[in-house]
Amino acid sequence: MNLVEKACPIVVRRQGADMEVLAFVHPSAGKQFVKGTIKSGEDPIAAAERELREESGIEASSAFTNIGVCDVGPDKQRWHFFCLVVNNSADSWLWETDDDFGHVFRFFWHPIKKPLGKEWHPVFHEAFAFFSKRLAD
Repeated sequence: MNLVEKACPIVVRRQGADMEVLAFVHPSAGKQFVKGTIKSGEDPIAAAERELREESGIEASSAFTNIGVCDVGPDKQRWHFFCLVVNNSADSWLWETDDDFGHVFRFFWHPIKKPLGKEWHPVFHEAFAFFSKRLAD
């Protein structure tokens, strides 16, 4: 069995004293964080940069910080988490993907202190539990 590895770029911004993380609504799969499969031979941080660009249109203008690896979901896919801090960003926007059959994703900011609701897939609950603790430290 091949281990499936994912890159998950966590984009954060401060709103006053609060921290928010970038998320989006997938038109057929609910609320999510940006993530994608690491290609064969691809460095996880390069995959995070690529996935962020492909899924949101954001070009990383500063370096990602490695915040850890966690096996997520029932098949225990290995997710590599990287944090990117942004200072100026729109509150919401739409992005049409090239790699996801031209879906339009609606981006928004989720407060790090607010639990995820039922409209989030369970794997994102697992991922959020992992990275939110590290970001709060």
